[in-house]
Amino acid sequence: MDKIRELALPMSGRVIVISDIHGEIGLLKELLKKVEFSSDDYLIINGDLCEKGGNSKEVVRYVMELAAANPNVNVIEGNCDALVEHLLKENPKLLDYLAARGNTLIGEWLDEVGYELNEHSTIQEVKEVLLRHYRKELEWLTNLPTAIETDRYIFVHAGLEDREDWEETERSNALAMPSFLEKSHRAGKFVVVGHWPVVNYSTDIPSDNPIIDDAKKIIAIDGGNVIKPTGQLNAFIIERTAEGDSFSHLYVDKLPARVVTKDFVAEEAMKGSINYPFYTIVPVEKGEFFTMCRQPETDKLLHVKNEYIIQNENGDFTIKADVSCAQISVSKGEIVSVIDEGCAGYALIKKGGKTGWIPSECLG
Repeated sequence: MDKIRELALPMSGRVIVISDIHGEIGLLKELLKKVEFSSDDYLIINGDLCEKGGNSKEVVRYVMELAAANPNVNVIEGNCDALVEHLLKENPKLLDYLAARGNTLIGEWLDEVGYELNEHSTIQEVKEVLLRHYRKELEWLTNLPTAIETDRYIFVHAGLEDREDWEETERSNALAMPSFLEKSHRAGKFVVVGHWPVVNYSTDIPSDNPIIDDAKKIIAIDGGNVIKPTGQLNAFIIERTAEGDSFSHLYVDKLPARVVTKDFVAEEAMKGSINYPFYTIVPVEKGEFFTMCRQPETDKLLHVKNEYIIQNENGDFTIKADVSCAQISVSKGEIVSVIDEGCAGYALIKKGGKTGWIPSECLG
């Protein structure tokens, strides 16, 4: 990595870390309001401002304005933000990417200036158009640091290589290393990352909340915003004191809220989830609402909602989407988020960032 920025944090106050906004300007503004962000706080955007969501151009503009107005706002590049380099380096494959993707920063920019891609478009022409209108934004994105180092933390989008000279981590790994929480590092400080949705690490009850691994000194905060059906945008909050730092978090999502009308206690046997990359299942015993299935890669037995099971043409079984196999306890009067209430007998809900099934009657 050749773009590492050192940042001196005060010994008191808040550091708010947000990653993987993915073009969701509404959620970003809602989250900053929810955490009551002020100029006294330090804000670190830990990569992936754009792509996948519906308004990447406004996220880039908004964050650029925040950073210009407040020196306590710091932004790190993510793999999605670095896509603009393919434009500047005139990579013709970028045109294929734009044609295949529904939501992209470059596509939004082209729409805004009235340029329509066609079979005669060249990467050189697209580059010329965008430099004419968005040179400032392109320069800002390409100059973002790959990592920020402070006294107790290293902020990087995806992860670090397991080496004492962590600064020599390949930039491509820093931006796109998969499942960093399952790896290790020797940086000697907490490494705060996004990129890999934390729900992929879930065991008993799927959760989109940040994970803190004190032993590995890794903090993973990607709530799967846009990427996962249960996704949320997390704000990881570091409260700095001379005696030490404490951690908390808040989140926002787009799921509709409902009031629980009846108590329910989850069955202990109903736990686990099916998430990337282990989607293959083998049905063992079908029930009225859930089928006991074996997950070949992990050899786990999981209760999969019947409506989520798909049989492929070759006879193998898989699922239609990442899904919780857990039940979750609720109490009358609680407010929960509803993910799916279109299945027989049970509704899939989220409570405090964790997802599970409850009887449909509990939602009235």
